[in-house]
Amino acid sequence: MTSQQLEYIITLADERSFSKASQKLLISQPALSQFVKNLETELNVQLFDRSTTPIKLTYAGELYVSAARKIQTIMAELDNELKDLSILNTGKLTIGTIPFRASCMLPKSIVSFKKKYPGVDIHIVENEEANLEALLADSHLDLCILSGFMDNKFLQTETLAQEQLYLAVPNSSPFNNGKEAYQLSAKDIIYDSSALFQTRPLTLSDCVKENFVLIHNDYTVTTELSQFSEFCHQNTMYTDRIETAFSWTLAGIACSFIPDTLIRYGNYQKHPVYYKLNTSFSKRDILVAYKRNRYLSKAASEYILLLKQLIGYGTWQSPNE
Repeated sequence: MTSQQLEYIITLADERSFSKASQKLLISQPALSQFVKNLETELNVQLFDRSTTPIKLTYAGELYVSAARKIQTIMAELDNELKDLSILNTGKLTIGTIPFRASCMLPKSIVSFKKKYPGVDIHIVENEEANLEALLADSHLDLCILSGFMDNKFLQTETLAQEQLYLAVPNSSPFNNGKEAYQLSAKDIIYDSSALFQTRPLTLSDCVKENFVLIHNDYTVTTELSQFSEFCHQNTMYTDRIETAFSWTLAGIACSFIPDTLIRYGNYQKHPVYYKLNTSFSKRDILVAYKRNRYLSKAASEYILLLKQLIGYGTWQSPNE
């Protein structure tokens, strides 16, 4: 059934007169009569009993009109839903990211988005970055917040910000002895103190003999460390979560490489000793990724725009907060 067929037949059923229906539909009576005849021929049933005045529906006509009214209602509801989607009165947004970013970096952007678009349902999927890439490529996610370089022909990326990796060393480690001039506190990093800019960085050769806890699948860090003969794989532990690496360093187990985003937004009361690093991996991009050549929903587009605006203020929080 086309929308025209629905409108013509329902109007004729309501008016019970070809002349009245044609006037209401703004078409000629012969044109309406011919339309009904053609439709009846197509359906191979008679919809209207023309032997009476006013005309009335046959049983087949009653079935057709009943279905037509239901279809009209569904189409009207769909039209309203699509209009709501276009202005984001409703909708769904599925965001993928690692647990740390979900808990420490996204909440305020989610709050700001929900204030603006309360009807949009948000679903956060937390997983390893490699798994998130696969989920995004398979269209199970609308977008991902990831870090580092991404070489995936199926995904499109935009840079949101940069984050700095610091060498984190247990407070009790002998490594810290004599390196006071290189050390940074969490406050130096959080508040961008003068020490943050004046303190000289260490190189990997300065710390390569230490025990490390590294992140699984962070091949950039592992590859660069492996270039040093002093690097001991046997003394290296691995975890899937950056928060675990941070906690183990704080507990005195091993050194780690911690991003400034965790230091700034993790709300930790205690911290290890931090050192700047002069390495190829010490700076990396925070990216928003979405599937290439796939329609990006209005909700996803608006969230990316909002995220860029909030980051543009130098923080992941709203400027009004």
